[in-house]
Amino acid sequence: MRNLFHQLIYAVALTLLFLVSQTAAQQPATGRQRPPRLTTDDVRPATEQPVTDSKDSGKPETPEKADESAKVDGSNPKVDQTKPSNPKGSPEEVAWRESVARARDKAKRLQKATEEAELRITSLRNDLGVSGQSARERNDTAAEIGQAGHRLTELQSEARTAADDAEQLIEYGKKKGFNEAEEQKATSEDGRPNEEYYRNQFAKLNEDLEGAQRRVQLFDNRVRDLNQQISLNSGGTDKRGRGTGGDSFYAMQLQKDRDAAQKQLEEARTAQVKAQADLDALRDAARRAGVPPGILR
Repeated sequence: MRNLFHQLIYAVALTLLFLVSQTAAQQPATGRQRPPRLTTDDVRPATEQPVTDSKDSGKPETPEKADESAKVDGSNPKVDQTKPSNPKGSPEEVAWRESVARARDKAKRLQKATEEAELRITSLRNDLGVSGQSARERNDTAAEIGQAGHRLTELQSEARTAADDAEQLIEYGKKKGFNEAEEQKATSEDGRPNEEYYRNQFAKLNEDLEGAQRRVQLFDNRVRDLNQQISLNSGGTDKRGRGTGGDSFYAMQLQKDRDAAQKQLEEARTAQVKAQADLDALRDAARRAGVPPGILR
């Protein structure tokens, strides 16, 4: 009986031990550390590590992170979408350059027309002194002088207005900080002589030379005419042989005008010499650069 009781207790103990071991095997391994493992992320370089998006994590993106992301993807217009520079200038500056070019051309044309009109009047006056003309021819010449004189007055007024307009445009551009178009270069980008440059320079210097020659003749005529008026006012005789008597105030004004004309004549002669020298230098430079001779014609 005692042996049977001991066997029963032993069987119950074995059963309890079995149940405890099974339960322990089925419990989760909470608090137990797994052995470390290396993954591809562990050996990837820092620059290739995946970036956690704050949007995915549910946290708002900070301005600093927004700026950094904008630098990467170019979505920030303040950083990436800069205004392209225009080497030709703003539309207003380009329009200003065109206006200045037109204004200068108009002023130059009117000044030339004014000078030619004055030279024409001088030529007509000289024709009146030519002997052998009929009364009708003299009358026609006198009438033409009157018309030319009226036209000269109009041209002088128009030339002054055109010159003032050009000057106002130039001053406006200076206040705005505008720059006129750069001049052409003698050499093109490929290192060859720029034929367009030499052609334009040749035309400009020829125009300068012709203008200087015209002004030399113009002011020389003025000096001659004023000298004659001074002589007549000093007590000489007029063209009809009548005595004129002297007028000190008028004589002073004539002397002043003659001195001004003499100064302008000297300036015109200097400009003529310079224009001729510049033209010769351009021809020499073109020859040395290998520019075809036909360009400078």
